[in-house]
Amino acid sequence: MRLSFLVFLAALGVCSNAAAQTSITLAADPVPIVEAQINGRPVRLEVDLRLPDVLVLNPQAAERLGVRRVPLLAVTVILDDARVRGRLARPRIVFAEGGAASRAMTGIFNVPASHHADGVIGPGALPHDVIRIALGAEREGEREISFPLADADVWEPHAQVGALDTEINFDLANQASTLNRTASARLDEAGAIVADGAHAETPMLLGLRAQTQPVRTDLTVAGLPLGSVVARTRAPLLGALDEDAIVVSGEGDAPTPNLWLGREALSRCSAISVDRNARRLTLSCVS
Repeated sequence: MRLSFLVFLAALGVCSNAAAQTSITLAADPVPIVEAQINGRPVRLEVDLRLPDVLVLNPQAAERLGVRRVPLLAVTVILDDARVRGRLARPRIVFAEGGAASRAMTGIFNVPASHHADGVIGPGALPHDVIRIALGAEREGEREISFPLADADVWEPHAQVGALDTEINFDLANQASTLNRTASARLDEAGAIVADGAHAETPMLLGLRAQTQPVRTDLTVAGLPLGSVVARTRAPLLGALDEDAIVVSGEGDAPTPNLWLGREALSRCSAISVDRNARRLTLSCVS
């Protein structure tokens, strides 16, 4: 499930990381937090693995930190049919651990980005070569599951979900995993998911909501059972024989099939780590 950041009127470099040559480990419970300074003032940022290499500040925090918006620039975040607009900034962030600094494209909206911190930041905006998210205690018999990354700053590897080549994200904010509309339609058509609850509206990020439906499935990612899953879909899923589940090609290309892996799917894993130089993401999990 990709959030689309549309920047108007000019193009900015997304992130300029210092060559820190350092590593950082963050605890996932209750949420990963990094300490930093913006404009010489302290700030706590929740690391959200669903985000690309961007920062989103709570509006009150942006005011407290004296963050200046870039004139004439706006950002729009789109999720299905919902969207929210905000202003852009590009502050310098000095991180407490290691003292390294980076500049990240920053969105400021009229809704809070985090209820745990002053904002949320994508892991690719952290200026460390190796970033490790500790999910729990290491267990005997763990194996490493590695994925290549096209962009070391965007934690979006590809994996097979059934017969579907799928973009994977990591969702530490929810227990259930989430399929985007494209994945939901194709897997429903193939009979790989079965509706298991009422069609409802579900909150996602930044106040955006999506239509979802709980599903049952035996699908796995690299041998990891998905557990609880919700499918984003405009209409209730009625199975492989229903015409609503048939994927129809329109004028534009359908979004890439995408799966947010929730905490239940990651419950067998002790850590997620990325080696930026090797462009590799690794899960440490028991089978």
